[in-house]
Amino acid sequence: MDKADLQYLLAHIQQRTGLSEEQRTRLLAGVDSPWWLSVLLGLAAWVSSLFLMGSLLGPSALLLDGPVGIGLAGLLMLCAGLWLFGRMGVFFEQMGLAFALGGQGLLVYVLADAMGSSEALRSAAIVCLPLSAILLLGPGSMLYRRICGLLVLGSIAVLLESGPGLALYGLLLACVATVSWLRRLHWAGDGLALHLRALSDAATLMALLLAMYGHQGVLDAMTGHMSVLTVSPGVWLLIHAGPGLLLLLTLAWLLRGQPVKARSAGLLAAGLLILLTYQAPGLLISLALGLCVYHAGSRSWCMVVPAFALFYLGEFYYSLHLSLLHKSLLLCASGFLLLMIRLGMRRLFWSPL
Repeated sequence: MDKADLQYLLAHIQQRTGLSEEQRTRLLAGVDSPWWLSVLLGLAAWVSSLFLMGSLLGPSALLLDGPVGIGLAGLLMLCAGLWLFGRMGVFFEQMGLAFALGGQGLLVYVLADAMGSSEALRSAAIVCLPLSAILLLGPGSMLYRRICGLLVLGSIAVLLESGPGLALYGLLLACVATVSWLRRLHWAGDGLALHLRALSDAATLMALLLAMYGHQGVLDAMTGHMSVLTVSPGVWLLIHAGPGLLLLLTLAWLLRGQPVKARSAGLLAAGLLILLTYQAPGLLISLALGLCVYHAGSRSWCMVVPAFALFYLGEFYYSLHLSLLHKSLLLCASGFLLLMIRLGMRRLFWSPL
């Protein structure tokens, strides 16, 4: 949306929504300058922030030797970053992001080191989880909220460590992201909409990244690397059937307003596709999330999710748990089925999702 379109839109909704002149000016500030100027301002802000943070960290560490000085510098940097978020313009927003992330990192380092644990990464996750959750609810830019959401979810993943628990966690995040995108119209006008959007973005990205562990769980079950005594059969069944069930339920919700014949045909075709590709859970999760973000109208995720789907498709093709002929036949059958679904949709005159 360019500046003229945004001005036209704000002029129509200003009286209805009670939009103040200050809020209108802040909304227009993001389109006052071309993109290349915004990039240059962002780079200038980061360079300036590095010099300022270096000049602050050095004296603090010298005056107050040890972790006290570093912690004090981190706290001052974090407060300065939160204050800068309240200023207008790309320069102050990027400078606030640099200061807030730098201060947050120093605080995590000092507090994790004070725990004295031999597992540094786990200690950092224990400290980072509550700190990032608090900062997620505080003032900040949308990008900073997304980063805090990623830090919260990533800290939980670190605490779970590798194994079936991490695969189930990735599947849970995929379910949360799916429900969030499908219900976007219901929470978009809420007072916590910015925080919910940041968590939705973070959950979507983490679910796409952790889908690799679901695939590894399938490989472990097929090759017998994981003993059935350590993991219950129900957990393995959920890891295997969860991505396909998520895709099936997502499609069922999107087709709920269609005629019974069209809905039954769509679910039957989706079931056949799941049977062909159940050994590629990352692909199924990408398909489910792709349908959700398209339904929610998120342009950025409509470009990112297909990239993950392509990655998991290539990862499935080059994995060694099946012969090349077997995988080729499965992919050919899946492609043919998708073509038939498209032709069926055109003949039945289904409305776009």
